Amino acid sequence: MSLSNVLITGSSSGLGNYLAFYFSKKGHNVLIHGRNENKLKETERKILENATNVKYVIADLRKSNDIELLCKAAIKEDVKILINNAGIICPNLPFEKISNQIIDDMISVNLIAPIKMINALSSHLEYVININSMVGLEAKKNRTLYASTKWGLKGFSDSLKKEKVKFQILDVYPTNIKTYPERENAMEIDFVMNEIYEAMIKCKRDLVLDGRK
Repeated sequence: MSLSNVLITGSSSGLGNYLAFYFSKKGHNVLIHGRNENKLKETERKILENATNVKYVIADLRKSNDIELLCKAAIKEDVKILINNAGIICPNLPFEKISNQIIDDMISVNLIAPIKMINALSSHLEYVININSMVGLEAKKNRTLYASTKWGLKGFSDSLKKEKVKFQILDVYPTNIKTYPERENAMEIDFVMNEIYEAMIKCKRDLVLDGRK
């Protein structure tokens, strides 16, 4: 695979931030995204030390206009690899404790935004990587809303793979990842990055990373 330009949503912190650095070190030009401009500027500064091109876009994926803005930036920067990483984490609450606002926000960011972005960029892409979750494969207590978004993304992606699209799709289903040093019972970040990149190179369709084994 050529060193195509890559857009990573939610790349100002967490897994997306690690993905941005990893792809840049591999030689890819990266378009990073988030809502915190200070964090994006700091990430941009550090990535430029690798001598790869990097730009950032501030966008709120709960808003359709911001999604359109991000997609226009991706087209302008000739992005060929889309990594749908941005997401609202599971609140770990009983369903009756979840507010309508949380419902709206989580479905918008975790499910609707990736669908809209793939739809808008489909004619420009070579590869899509959806960062799902083990919760997208397994039902768990206090994961009702989060699971609905992740199962929804799986259903969308599995069905899209059966259509004649021009790009490859990789769905990643990880358990906990050590995105901060003190996180326990989590996979090492370098292992996760390598597995995702190798799966992309090999054009795999699904990647299950179960750190519980």
